[in-house]
Amino acid sequence: MKRLAILLVTALLGTTVHAESAEELVAGKTRADIDYRQLMELMGEAVGTIQRGILRENAELVAIGARMILDHPAPRHRPWTIMAPADRDAFKQALLAFDPQLDRHAGAALEAAREADWGTALDALARLDHACIACHAGWRQRVVRTAPAP
Repeated sequence: MKRLAILLVTALLGTTVHAESAEELVAGKTRADIDYRQLMELMGEAVGTIQRGILRENAELVAIGARMILDHPAPRHRPWTIMAPADRDAFKQALLAFDPQLDRHAGAALEAAREADWGTALDALARLDHACIACHAGWRQRVVRTAPAP
């Protein structure tokens, strides 16, 4: 029964309605007085918190990290302004593709930890790490500035 509940929640998280545009995605988040680099640092801390929670079998640590990802703010500027104008539309599409993946994997880790299913939580963390690394591999070297104007 617990396994069925985890699968159901994971499926529901995977079908969450997400933004149709990058502008809508950013508008749906609370703004914070941070730039995009600082947001990525926060997201990295969140992944590390999930990892520490899984290693220690501490569901509360996993929940703290997952909530940081699920509820992350938007930076004070539009994120795509860190890219050259020619890359901005593609970066917006990447944001739309990766944001729901991060939510899905963080949510799966959270639900598995709540059920003390540490193997499933670890699998979700691996998928979360993969999504982070895939996005960074495609975009990190293309950043033209890290502290754009609002």
